[in-house]
Amino acid sequence: MATGVKELKLWQEAVALAGEVVRLVRQLGRRETKTFTDRLMHAAVAVATAIADGYGRYDSGEQRRLYLDARRAMAELETHLAVARHAGIIPPATLAQLSGRTSTVARLLSGYLTYIDRQIAAEDRPVRADAPPADSAAAATASAESSSG
Repeated sequence: MATGVKELKLWQEAVALAGEVVRLVRQLGRRETKTFTDRLMHAAVAVATAIADGYGRYDSGEQRRLYLDARRAMAELETHLAVARHAGIIPPATLAQLSGRTSTVARLLSGYLTYIDRQIAAEDRPVRADAPPADSAAAATASAESSSG
């Protein structure tokens, strides 16, 4: 695990995506689309901030909730980008460049959510009193394999 949020690949990609969106919107923004482009920028930044907030939490449940918030912001961002494409606000070639980064962030975010879900499942799993500790079970398996070979 990364030692700080700045070393987290997911956060780095989300920040880079938000930076590209903000830069793009500043270049293409017009007065008549200002409200829409402001919401587009807000959605892009919300992905990165939810990831940073989730990273700073120690409780798996809180992390999951915040990473789900990031996923919702990601869906909002992707929807705004699709509307912008259909409305002709953002050229298709520019959107194609953003699609690679958006898919990377979505894939990494999905991976983190899967990891956290596994952590939560492991925390919720009841411990049986008659089950041997994991280390002794692994040692017993290893010794059984070495004696049979």
